[in-house]
Amino acid sequence: MGFGPIGSPLPDNPVRVLGQPNMYVALLYKYGVPIHGRTRNNGGILECSFPYKKAELACIKDFGGQIQISDHSTLGFWYEWIKYKDRFEKADIRQIVHCGASIPILWIDRKAHFSYNGKAESLQGPSLGGMWIIVRNTKSGPPTCGCKHCYKPPPPKPPSGPPPPCVMIDEWIDLRARNIYEMFKVAACFGWNNNEYREKIGSLQVLVELPDLARGYDYDWKLFSLCASFDEKEWFLVCVDRKGIISPCVCTIDGKEILGKANIRNEKASAAFGGKEHILVGPSVQKQMVLSRKARLGYEFD
Repeated sequence: MGFGPIGSPLPDNPVRVLGQPNMYVALLYKYGVPIHGRTRNNGGILECSFPYKKAELACIKDFGGQIQISDHSTLGFWYEWIKYKDRFEKADIRQIVHCGASIPILWIDRKAHFSYNGKAESLQGPSLGGMWIIVRNTKSGPPTCGCKHCYKPPPPKPPSGPPPPCVMIDEWIDLRARNIYEMFKVAACFGWNNNEYREKIGSLQVLVELPDLARGYDYDWKLFSLCASFDEKEWFLVCVDRKGIISPCVCTIDGKEILGKANIRNEKASAAFGGKEHILVGPSVQKQMVLSRKARLGYEFD
C-alpha cells in the first residue's frame, strides 16, 4: 500500500487503470467506510474522484487517499485486471482486491465513469459482468514484467558468416549505348583548359548508384582534405585516373555551390559556367567537397 494525501506527489508504482495512461486506483475512508475511486496525476499532484451515496467526492477537502502499489518480486503477487464475471475462475492464484465490502471496478466502455459531474451512479446484477476488477495474481509475474526475476535475455545471435558477395567498383553507364535514352535530350556541361563545353559533347558516361543489396560500399560527400590524404582513412575518392586523378567535386565559387571536378594530383578544382572554366588552386581546394565512398563492414576495396 502507498499512502498519499490529496495534493501530494504521486507515489511510486501506482496501479494503472486498464487502458488509461493517467488513471490510477484510489481508496478513501469516509466516516470509516472504505470507498474505491480513481485518481490522476496532474503535473505530479494527486487529483481524485470517489462515488459516495448520490454524489461525487472530487477531493475538495483534504481526504486521506491510498494508492495501490505492487512489486511481485517482494510481495509475492502482482495486480491483474479481469472481468467481473470471471472473478471465480483460477481462485487458487487470484485474490480479489477489496477493503471491507468495497472493491474497485472499471466501466471500460463508458466515457462517464461511476462518479462524474458531481453525481454518482449505482449498478448491480448482470450489468456488472462485463466490467473489470483488480485481483492479486500470486503466480509468477506480469506477462510483460522486466524485473530481474522475470526478465529473460534474448537468445544469442548465431555467429555470422562472411557477407554475401557485392560489387566493389563504381558503375558508369554510357548514355548513347542504351536505347532508353535515345528519345531524350541530355544537357551537359564540362570545363577543360579554361573553356566551357556545352554543345556537341559526344559520348559521355554517368555514375550510377547501385542498389544497397548490390554494393558493398556507401557514397557521401566529404572534404577534399579528408579524402585526398595519403594517411590511413575510411573514405576514398571516387575518381578516374586519366590525365590526372579526377574526382567529382562541389566547388564553392562566389558563394555558390557548383558541380565540377577536382584534380587530386595537382591540388586543383574547377567548375565551368558563364562561358569559361573557373579554377581553384592550393589551400582553397582543401575546403571543397568531393564524392567519396566507404567500404561497409566485412568488405574492402581492391
